[in-house]
Amino acid sequence: MNTVSDQDIPRKVAASQGFQWVVAGFRMYRKNPLLLSAAFGVLFGVVMALGLIPVVGGSLSELASPLMVAGFMAAYRALDDGNELELPQFLAGVQGPAIPLMTVGAVQLLGTLLIGQVMLGMGFDPQALMTAAQSQKDPAEMQAVLNQAMPAVLTGLVLFTPLIMATWFAPALILFGGARPATALGVSLKAVARNWPAMLVNGLTLGLLLFLAALVPMLLGLLVAMPVLFGSLYASYQAIFAVWADDAPSAGDTVASL
Repeated sequence: MNTVSDQDIPRKVAASQGFQWVVAGFRMYRKNPLLLSAAFGVLFGVVMALGLIPVVGGSLSELASPLMVAGFMAAYRALDDGNELELPQFLAGVQGPAIPLMTVGAVQLLGTLLIGQVMLGMGFDPQALMTAAQSQKDPAEMQAVLNQAMPAVLTGLVLFTPLIMATWFAPALILFGGARPATALGVSLKAVARNWPAMLVNGLTLGLLLFLAALVPMLLGLLVAMPVLFGSLYASYQAIFAVWADDAPSAGDTVASL
């Protein structure tokens, strides 16, 4: 009988896999593009609508975002298994482990707020940057504003990186693996760190895709790019966490036991 040790999960994959995940995401998207794009439009609209609620809107939007990610993970799992895609699958996060997923959202929210405070404490003034950009100041003055903001921006980038790493796979680990939020965050951080070359290639490819999508009027390109991004996320989860041997424990069982 084949056994899989905890050290095998998460797997380490080749850097070239980062691009292949995007290709795989696009292939799965092509199986039902209309429903995937429509579902993203609706769910994204709901998240944005929550953000418009006075005082608590931003917090609710952040808490809800892992629920949307989990819904797309469930949808792509159905497509990957050869099943028909149905709307209830996009509500897998709400109907399933909603509290653990929202806990991940709370970590995202708290981390973002803390990092924002650190940046503000270092003199970062986003309003000043926007004003300088819109007023087309003298290049020397603009450079001075950028020089003042750069230390805070670099610090924010350094602090945001582990936060993104920890939350990247967390919704899928909770949904598919039954992991507790703290476990999911830790395992996700380990997985991204262990596969940083592939994740870097994946991030650059997705960044280019999102940039091109943003050029489409009314941001309609995002209706394609974002479902492909979620498909890429699912493909990367499968490559790093899934166990293919029939008699081996599932990825979920292994992760849940950590």
